Amino acid sequence: MFIGTHALLPVCGGLAVDGLRVVTGREPLFSARGLWIIAFFGVLPDLCSPHLSLEARFSSLSHTLGFLVAIVPFCALAGMVAGQGGRLATAIACWAAAALHLGADAISGGIAWLQPWKPDVIGSYLIHPRYWIGFDAFFMFATWFLVRLMPRLEARRILAAHSLDAS
Repeated sequence: MFIGTHALLPVCGGLAVDGLRVVTGREPLFSARGLWIIAFFGVLPDLCSPHLSLEARFSSLSHTLGFLVAIVPFCALAGMVAGQGGRLATAIACWAAAALHLGADAISGGIAWLQPWKPDVIGSYLIHPRYWIGFDAFFMFATWFLVRLMPRLEARRILAAHSLDAS
C-alpha cells in the first residue's frame, strides 16, 4: 500500500469513533494533534525502513511483531503529548495505526512477521498494486468527509444539550 492509506486509514478510524461518540452525546476522544500523531504512527514502519521493493519489505525489521512490541513505550509517550482528549485512547490508536500498517502490507504482498528469527512470510496480494492509488484516494476522501462532518455533529450535540437544559 502507499503512504496515504497507511496514514489515513487509522485517522478515519479515529474520526469514525469520535463521530459515534458525538452522536451519542459524548465528547470526542481524539484532539487534532492526536489525529496527526496517529497518522504519523501509521507511516512509522515505512519511515523506519523505507522500501521500494517487496524483498526489501521482507527484510525490514519495522514490519514485524517485534517492532509492534518495541513501539509500545513510544505510543504511551505519544498519548501523553497528544493534548486534550483520551490519552490512553490515543496511545492505543497509535499502536493500532502501526498494526494496521502491517496488516495492510500483509494483504498487499505479505510481510516477514517474525524476522530476524524466521523468514516466514504471511499474507499475499489480496489487494493488487494497481488498486493502491484507489485506496489512497478513498481514504483521502473519507478523511476529508469525516473532518467536515465533525463540526456539524458537534453543533447538534451542543444544541441537544442546550435544549435539554432549557426544559
